[in-house]
Amino acid sequence: MELASALLAHATFTPILVSFIGVAIGIVFGAIPGLNQGVIMALTLPLTFHMDSFSAQVLLIGMYVGGVSGAMVTGVTLGIPGSPAAIMTTFDGHAMARQGQAARALALGVTASLIGGLISWICLALVSEPIARFSLRNFGSFEYAALVFGGLLIIATCSGRSFFMGLASGLLGMLCALVGLDLVSQVPRFTFGFESFDSGFRIEAVLVGIFAIGHLLFDVSGRTQATHQVKVRTLEIWKSAGGVVRHWANLVRSSLIGVWIGILPGIGANIGSVVSYYVTRNIDRDPDSFGTGREEGVVASEAGNNATVGGALIPMISMGIPGSAADVILMAALLFHNIQPGPLLVLEHPETFYGIIATYFVATVLAFVFLMSLSVVIARVIGVPRALLVPAIFILAVAGTYSLNNLFFDVWVMLAFGLVGYLMRVVGLPSAPFMIGFVLTPLFEQRFRASMMESDGSLMPYLERPLALAILVLSIGFAAAPTLFGALRRRNERAPTKEEGTP
Repeated sequence: MELASALLAHATFTPILVSFIGVAIGIVFGAIPGLNQGVIMALTLPLTFHMDSFSAQVLLIGMYVGGVSGAMVTGVTLGIPGSPAAIMTTFDGHAMARQGQAARALALGVTASLIGGLISWICLALVSEPIARFSLRNFGSFEYAALVFGGLLIIATCSGRSFFMGLASGLLGMLCALVGLDLVSQVPRFTFGFESFDSGFRIEAVLVGIFAIGHLLFDVSGRTQATHQVKVRTLEIWKSAGGVVRHWANLVRSSLIGVWIGILPGIGANIGSVVSYYVTRNIDRDPDSFGTGREEGVVASEAGNNATVGGALIPMISMGIPGSAADVILMAALLFHNIQPGPLLVLEHPETFYGIIATYFVATVLAFVFLMSLSVVIARVIGVPRALLVPAIFILAVAGTYSLNNLFFDVWVMLAFGLVGYLMRVVGLPSAPFMIGFVLTPLFEQRFRASMMESDGSLMPYLERPLALAILVLSIGFAAAPTLFGALRRRNERAPTKEEGTP
C-alpha cells in the first residue's frame, strides 16, 4: 500500500517534471565523454539544500539513472563512451553502427537499459523493506559495526584493476574522515593546530572537489580524441526496439548480475557492465566474435550497468550503506534534511523510503522515453566546447560550495580535494572507494565504539554472536575471492596437460 501511494504521489505534474529535468541533465552529462552523472550530482548537491527532501531525491535519482543510461549514446554513435560504464557497450555498439546498424544498436541498448532497470526495481521493491525490518530486529552495535567493516573491506577488492589501488583509495578516504574532534574525548585529530579543521571536512565540499573539480582538471589536461560520428534517424530507433525480445534470457541473466554487483559496496555500473558482458561472452558458442558487432554484447552491457543502480539503492535505504559513489551524494542530501538512511528509515520516514523506490521506477521509464526520442539530437549537440563548459562548471562548483555555510573555508576544502581527485586519477586511484571510505568511517567508528562500551573492550562478542560472525566471514570471503580465483586461474594456466606431461 505504501509503495502504491508513493507511485501515486509521483503521478502529478511537479514530480514528473523534476524527475524529467534530472533525467535529461543526467543523460546529457553522461553522454559527454570525460564527464558523468557524479559530476553533475556533486554540482547540484548544494542546490538541493534549498529544496524540500522529496524534490531533492527526485532530482538526484533522475540524474543518477540518466547518467548511467546516457553514456551509451556517444559510445555507439562516436565510438567514445560517455563514461566507463559504457565501455563494453561501445565495443559492439559502435561496430554495429559502422556496419549501418546504428539505430538497432541504440534501440537494443536503450531497451536493455529499461528492462535492466525494471528488473532491479522489482528487486529493490521486494527486498528492501524485509532487509530493513530484519536489521531492526536482529542488528545491534556488533552486527552493524561488522557490516560497515565488511563494506570497507569489499570496496578495496572490486573497484578497479588493482586490489592495492582500491585499498589505497579507501584508506585515504578513511584517513581524511578522521580529521576533526574525537567522537568521545573531543580531542583534535590530524588538525595540525588549525581550528578550522576541528569540525572536519564537510562531505558536500569533498564530493564536489573529488568528482567535479578533480574530473575537470583531469579532463582538460588530456587530448581530445578524433571521432567518427555515425548518422541515424529517430524513427529507425523506435522501429528496432522490438528486436530485444529475442535476447530475453540474456536480459534476465545480465540484469540479475547487475543487481548483485550493485548491492556490493563500492563497485558500481562499471563492474556490473564488465561482468555481465564477459559472462555472456564466455557462455556463447562464438565468444571470439564479441567486439565485432554482436547484439548480445550491447544487451548484456546495458542491462548489467543499469541494473546496478537499483541494486546499489538496496543497501543504502535498508542498511544505511551506500552501494556506489552516487549513493553517497544522495545520502548527503538526505542527511542535510535530517533523514538518516538505514533500518529506521522505513519506520521514521516511510514516505522517503518508498518515495525513493517509486522515484527510481519513474526515472527509469522517463530515461527510456527520453533516449528513444532524443538520442539523435544528443549525439549531434554533444560537442560542447570545453572553453565554455569548464569555466561554467567551475563557477557553479565554487558558488554552490560557498552557499553551504557562507564560509570560504568550504571553498578551499573543495579546491584542495579537487587537486586530490586530479592526482588520484593521474596515478590510477579510483574515486568510489575514497568517497565510500570517507562516508563509512564515521559510521564504523560510532558503532565500533558503542560495541566496545557494551562489552567492556572485549572483541569476543564478534565471534560469539552468530550474525556478527557470519557477516565478518562472508565479508572476508568476498574480499579474498578475486585474489584466490586469480591465483587459481594462473596456476591452472601454468599446469601442463596430460599430453604435455606424458613422456
